[in-house]
Amino acid sequence: MLGGCGWLAGGGTLMCRMFGIVTTKSQSIAPWMTGVEPSLRSLAIADKSGEPNPDGWGVAWYDDGQDCPHVVKDPRPAYESPLFEQTVREVSARVALAHVRRSSGTSPELANTHPFVAGRWSFCHNGYCSRERLIEHLLPKFRNSLEGENDSEVYFALLLQHLESVADPLDALRGAVHEVMSVGDFTGLNFLLCDGQCMYAFHYSTDPERHSMYLQHQSGRELVASEPLGTGSWEELPNGSLAVLTPTGHTLASLI
Repeated sequence: MLGGCGWLAGGGTLMCRMFGIVTTKSQSIAPWMTGVEPSLRSLAIADKSGEPNPDGWGVAWYDDGQDCPHVVKDPRPAYESPLFEQTVREVSARVALAHVRRSSGTSPELANTHPFVAGRWSFCHNGYCSRERLIEHLLPKFRNSLEGENDSEVYFALLLQHLESVADPLDALRGAVHEVMSVGDFTGLNFLLCDGQCMYAFHYSTDPERHSMYLQHQSGRELVASEPLGTGSWEELPNGSLAVLTPTGHTLASLI
């Protein structure tokens, strides 16, 4: 059974959709959530595959001067959730990420809904990796922190395990990704990971078109999304690449 947002045996498509923003000063996230076409809300109704992402949504954001994120999540579809409309109207932040989910097996419950948060970190995932295999690689501290039953939360825990033990974040993320790949049984490892100061956007998939990732640079802000939102020029993030987003730009590194 798959648990995240990935690929079903037999050819079925499973694609969660993600969005992230890093800016020089706080601003509303509403334009990209509901105010453009496509928006994250419209991708919850139907993404580029023509399929919905109905199995919950979530937003994590950081207030100025606060190290740890706020998070609001709902296992209901974004397009049926009054809380979604309220949240996207009210959230104004320098750093935020959002996710709409299409589950492949695990139930649409709050514990399985992205983003996941731990301390200063927030995380969301698009793809599939083996929960059963990866959980064997977690130290008890991280295994015992799991609350849900999907693969994405285990993937996040493995990233945190490497980030805690390796000083350089890029080396830590590279080591974690290589460990996931060595386990095998994965389709997409796309993630957005944030510490409140910058955002790490990683794109890697056995089918890069299905699990895509795009970047947009605007004056004073950087955007990342699974599909281009609204208008303007979006740059596709190459497969195997990590983008490190700050308010003034982004840098690319290879994790593969």
